[in-house]
Amino acid sequence: MDVSSIDKKFLAKQEKLLTSYLSNILPVVRERVKSITREDFSLLSFHAQIGSSNNLYIDGVRTKFIDSEDFIAQWLCGLVKNVEIKINLGTFGKGRYNGADYYLIQYLKDLSIRDYVFTFLTRNFYRNFKERTRNKPDENLWSLWFGNGNLVWGLVIEPVLRNGCWTNDKSEMRRASYNYWTIGHIISTGLIDPTSDSPIKFSNPEDFLRFYKSVIIRTSNSQYEKEIADRYIEYLKHSNHLNQEPFLIPEFRYAGKEVKHLYRLDYTVLNSYVMKMTGFEISPASTHIHVERTKEKTQKLINFELSQEWCKEMTKRNSYFSKYGISTVTFTDTDLDNMDQCFQTIAGFLREKKNAPTTLYNAISEMELFIERYKL
Repeated sequence: MDVSSIDKKFLAKQEKLLTSYLSNILPVVRERVKSITREDFSLLSFHAQIGSSNNLYIDGVRTKFIDSEDFIAQWLCGLVKNVEIKINLGTFGKGRYNGADYYLIQYLKDLSIRDYVFTFLTRNFYRNFKERTRNKPDENLWSLWFGNGNLVWGLVIEPVLRNGCWTNDKSEMRRASYNYWTIGHIISTGLIDPTSDSPIKFSNPEDFLRFYKSVIIRTSNSQYEKEIADRYIEYLKHSNHLNQEPFLIPEFRYAGKEVKHLYRLDYTVLNSYVMKMTGFEISPASTHIHVERTKEKTQKLINFELSQEWCKEMTKRNSYFSKYGISTVTFTDTDLDNMDQCFQTIAGFLREKKNAPTTLYNAISEMELFIERYKL
């Protein structure tokens, strides 16, 4: 069964019902609108007045709407705010050249037209159901960069090259068919090489996994990081839905693609299903909190240097949390004696999906996967 076929049928049914209702009330609404505009009625122009300012009244890129009522409520708030700004500027008044918001305010005072407008917006909500209800990431995570030294890679939600720099196509972000920061995301957009004007594309997940192991992870100087990567690849090989698996990001760079950077996290999971951001630090004392030539130093000096190392480590963790909302799990010497257990800890964050806020879209998707899994 094609995943999402059931929800498409449901959404198509909702749209059909709403369109039918709009057609039924249109004759009355047409006359009410004409009495306000004093002009011949054009359905196309009327619909444009309602829908053309959606991106002005609401932030569809950043906002996740709970339901159609939430969408309409925020649309109304945006309309009122826009009108208030014009009133304060002295630019809002009567006349045909005052913009759609002038007429919308007049329409909404009429209960019949208001019913039509709200139904029209409800239909718009269902036509863009996934885009309206999906979790939206913090703007700092629209583009992320990872990798060691000069070998840096980028993962962008909707990459576009403008003026020689990679950025996001905001108009397309909310329409992305993949879940953010997953294997499917990488297959759809590719990875960004900051020195190239074309993304690095992969024909299938298996091609990417080979690249992950032979290119991305190969640059690591840490045997522990390589062991985690090997276990991650095995984990993916046993997945029934490989494209939906979160990408285990190695060496997530705090300051982006710049060669000189402040920090890197050994591994990071950005789970878009629950919007939980988690970093993992492999922190044996020998490399993270270590004082050299202790025989030549007083205890007071040793304690001071240990304090400085501790402060540096905590500042790094606090910085990631402050900028990206990333909390950090630390694997110490004792933890690293059991690498299988370390990866199981990471896998718990990779698998976390069922605790995501329940929406109709999520519930239908889970049902479809269930039907597919058991061939019902």
